[in-house]
Amino acid sequence: ILSGNPLHCSCENMWIKLWLGEEADTQELRCIEDGGARKPLSRLTLPNCEVPMATLSPPKVTAIEGVNVELFCTTSGMPSPELIWNMELLTNSMIETSGQFSVLRLSNLSSLDHNKKISCTAENIVGGRESSLLLDIRFPPKITKLSDAIPDHHWCIPFSVAANPVPDFKWYLNNEEVTEGEYIMTMIYDITEREYHGCLQLDNPTHLNNGLYSLVVKNEYGRDRKEIIAHFMHKPYDGPSEPSYYDVTSETPTLDPPEDRVAVYVVVGIAAVAFTGFLLMLVILKFGGNSKFGIKA
Repeated sequence: ILSGNPLHCSCENMWIKLWLGEEADTQELRCIEDGGARKPLSRLTLPNCEVPMATLSPPKVTAIEGVNVELFCTTSGMPSPELIWNMELLTNSMIETSGQFSVLRLSNLSSLDHNKKISCTAENIVGGRESSLLLDIRFPPKITKLSDAIPDHHWCIPFSVAANPVPDFKWYLNNEEVTEGEYIMTMIYDITEREYHGCLQLDNPTHLNNGLYSLVVKNEYGRDRKEIIAHFMHKPYDGPSEPSYYDVTSETPTLDPPEDRVAVYVVVGIAAVAFTGFLLMLVILKFGGNSKFGIKA
């Protein structure tokens, strides 16, 4: 709330009008002219008092890593504005300014500056305006990380790849291309300014998926390759050797082989049947003579 202050109708206070906007009317904000008259600040206009402009050219930069680039900034406005470059780059830079015109020279563009912002700002006592762009630096892919397989909801071989434009991802298992589908696929989980983070996802891999995995990434500017060994499961009976069930040095008597056991069971069975038959014959001989039908034994 600025109403009631003895503001002078000067260019130095024009920024207040721009800052408040429509609120200058709601507050009935007025300034004092040289003759002592009061004037609504919202209707204040002064010669040679305006917000400056800044124009950056070219408006877009698309260049290959390692080349040199020149950017030009032109400012205008009264009072004469100050020209300011704003950037945080790893690429070597040099600035040459003459009046309201300035040149920014970038040499040996670094891929680490991809998607970085460069702005040119014009500022005077009225305010400031900015013109900016994002660097689009093209460079070949680089595999920055390829880690051991980790078990999660699915098995995952994590990787990180820096590239621009987006590279093509291909996997090889023991030098044979992996056919991706429902159970094996490349998943990208996060994309930063210049890197792609993801993993080769495997759903319930078996011993057939063990081996040397190679990740090959390629775009129009080059390619990169890295390898990792992944082991998911032992082959059947490929674990520690089975313990010996028969210790010839033990004093425990050895068990008969399975074939001898069967023969013993057969002999015992025949004897049981014969003995049962013999008992039945004795019963018949004993009670057969007293039969009411008079049949002699």
